[in-house]
Formats: sequence, structure tokens, C-alpha cells
Amino acid sequence: MPLKQILAITLGCAISLAACGQNSSRYLKTLGQEDFTLYFINPVPFKKGKDRLIPDFTFQYREAQPDQVAVKFSLFSKTPFREMSYLSFHAGEALLGQSSGSELMFLEKNKGKWHSRFSTHISYPALMALLNAGETLEIRFHSQESILAFPAGKKWGKASAVLKEILSAEVGKE
Repeated sequence: MPLKQILAITLGCAISLAACGQNSSRYLKTLGQEDFTLYFINPVPFKKGKDRLIPDFTFQYREAQPDQVAVKFSLFSKTPFREMSYLSFHAGEALLGQSSGSELMFLEKNKGKWHSRFSTHISYPALMALLNAGETLEIRFHSQESILAFPAGKKWGKASAVLKEILSAEVGKE
């Protein structure tokens, strides 16, 4: 086989692999550690009117599926929220999962909106259920004062489809 053909095939494969890796890296970062791999799902915004909830998900994978997934999220609203009871995740009327525990990381006001940053946890099967729900997902923020509902958009639909395939192959289904 001529050298030009070999180079063309090699270059084509490299470009294809780079394109595939680039697509998934928009949604997911992995970092290999000594005895585990850290998975970080990039933030995707959920919007309702002028309010936004922007979650990211992190977990450690060893040889078995993780028990918990850390959820950190920013809530931008006209109202300052210092406390959160929990997050619930729905597809239609079906409850897919609920967070446990919560910690306020910070609260600040910027350009007339309050930015609350919280940390909480969900189970790995709940994360997979969120990904399976795609665009039908709705995240509900529960506090003592109120419940705010944030429907998924097209960005979550695209991201969840890619993430579901990657995590099912690398970590396993629920």
C-alpha cells in the first residue's frame, strides 16, 4: 500500500476519533486517579421564565457502580434562598429520584438576581433515570418557602442521550 494511502487512512481515523471525543467532552470530563476514575458531567441549564437552575454531577467509579453522585447547582432567581429541603426529579408525574442532604455553598446578589449555590447527593440509579428521561425531565427545587419547577430543554435532551450511552458502556446501567 502506498505511503500516501496509509497516511490518508491514519489521518482520517485520527480526525474521526477527535471528533467523537470532542462531542462527548462537551458533556463529560473524566480524570483517572490512582484507584478510581472521577466523572464530571458538565453543567446544563434548566430555565423557567427568568429563573435558572444549573446542575453539575460528579462521582467516583472504582470497580462497581458508585452509591452516590454529588450534585452541585446554581440557582439564579429574584428571591434569595438560604435553605433547600431537597431536589426532586420527575418525568411527567413519575418521581425519578430525590436528593438527600443539602449544603448552601454561597449566596450572592449580582445584577438584581440572587445566586444560590448548593451541594447535595442522589443515587447513581437516579442519575441514570434522569438521563433516560431526556427532554421530559423536570427538576423541582423544594424549600420551606416554595417549590420551583425547571423543565429540561433541548440542550439537556442532547446531552442526556450522549451521556446515557457513555455511562452505560463505561460504568454500567442502574
